[in-house]
Amino acid sequence: MDRELRKRGTRVSPADLDPLGRDDVASLEPAARLATLTGKRIGFVDNSKVNADLFLARVSRELQERFGIVAGPLIRKAAPKDRLGEADLACLAACEAVIQCFGDCGTSTSISVADGIAMEQRGVPTVTVFSTAFADAARTQAAGRGMPRLPLVQVPHPMHTAPPGLVEERAASVAGLLAERLTRADGSADALGEGRAGQSSSVDGGDEQELFHRRGWTDGLPVVAPTAERVRQMVAASRRAADSMVGRIPPRWRTATVEKIAVNAVLAGCRPEYFPVVLAAVEALLEEDCQLYSIQTATNTTAPLVIVNGPVARELDINAGGNVFGQGSRANATIGRAVQLVFRNIGGDIAGATDMATHGQAGKFTACIAEAEEESPWAPFHVECGFAASDSTVTVIGASAPHNVFTYGCESGQDILDHLIGAMTALGHNNIIFPTGPLMVIGPEHAATLARDGIGKSEIRKAVFERARIPLSRFAQRTVRGLRHRRARWFAEVGDGDHIGVADRPEDAHIVVAGGAGIHSLFVPTAFSLRPVTRRIV
Repeated sequence: MDRELRKRGTRVSPADLDPLGRDDVASLEPAARLATLTGKRIGFVDNSKVNADLFLARVSRELQERFGIVAGPLIRKAAPKDRLGEADLACLAACEAVIQCFGDCGTSTSISVADGIAMEQRGVPTVTVFSTAFADAARTQAAGRGMPRLPLVQVPHPMHTAPPGLVEERAASVAGLLAERLTRADGSADALGEGRAGQSSSVDGGDEQELFHRRGWTDGLPVVAPTAERVRQMVAASRRAADSMVGRIPPRWRTATVEKIAVNAVLAGCRPEYFPVVLAAVEALLEEDCQLYSIQTATNTTAPLVIVNGPVARELDINAGGNVFGQGSRANATIGRAVQLVFRNIGGDIAGATDMATHGQAGKFTACIAEAEEESPWAPFHVECGFAASDSTVTVIGASAPHNVFTYGCESGQDILDHLIGAMTALGHNNIIFPTGPLMVIGPEHAATLARDGIGKSEIRKAVFERARIPLSRFAQRTVRGLRHRRARWFAEVGDGDHIGVADRPEDAHIVVAGGAGIHSLFVPTAFSLRPVTRRIV
């Protein structure tokens, strides 16, 4: 940034105060290709997507019969969101080449890209199969990791719902191309940029908003133009150096500094006093347990949810009451929006390019709430996590849109608990597949009734663990097979072979009190995050 302009507080050009981070990813090339496949030991990675096993079995047979390969180990992941472990990578590194299958959703694509690059960097030629709907996303994410020429092969989308005969037909049809990608560099794989139109620095008719939109710096809504003075005030509120590095933001993996995050907070409309909350939330989301990369690139509706606890929530007037997930609170709206703009602008989290959500949800604009600690009969969430009541914290977790639990006619705490559990036993929500554990945002009226009737947080968690179970007989056979694989811990540790629960352990059910008057609470399905991540705001 121009220091003189910064000093004078003068508006500078968007090129000087752009919200993008440093693009300092090292350029990587794929491993050298094989001279021939004959007699070569080829390993396979089944990422546990439906039909991946069938596809790879046919590919293996085709390559043996047509090219004389030796079939090596088959690694099957517990879930598409899981990276290959060190033991798996070592096993595959003993092979002369690897084939991965397949990226046909956001998460399976992003993780397959990461694993493919890891294998290539170990000197093992690797080719990954993607469906046509996700191949461009794979290219963009590979470029973000420094390897735009990551070898890939496309098959028609969809694969998950394709009948077995069609899966085998598609496998046979690309066997030759797979062999080619392992023996010859993919010359068609050109490096991709951000996929953003209009990087011109000119402003049509002096309209800054049009320029910001053309550059892709917004979430579709108008933004506050960053000036040197606004950014300076934001940075000053953090009491940290402007060039202090916060981390690399997926999926583009640009480096975020305090100043670049501050530019995005200005764009979002934040007041400077909100900025420490934004910084703490971004840092929490970058922790490994949050699994931000998977959250950003998934096809489901998961988005980062920020929950604020402690004195700062009152000091900044962060809403914990009526319409807590809705409009009307500047702090809630702009803090959550700033976090999302950081991911968009620094992280390159672009809808249709890297964010492959099938439908999305409003939480992808902003999702920030506070806990109504003064209305709660129980200890606040951050105190349960080991912080002092006087500490100010943010908690982040991958969350879907809330499901309303309306307890019309209920009079007792037990009635309310029955409704909460009933909401969790419907088919199709994320906590059937993901063992993160459900989040319950309990309204103050419900919390008071539950506490009055002797039902506390421990009793709620125990009831959710023991009763929020869905009979496996309600699922299709293929779903049951997938659940036994992806929720293996449930079957191994809980021992209930006839049901699937929404939490592997009582402590995996998370409880926050928030909301206004009314007989409503929320069930918030969670996904990807290994647990909620809580950090102190400094």
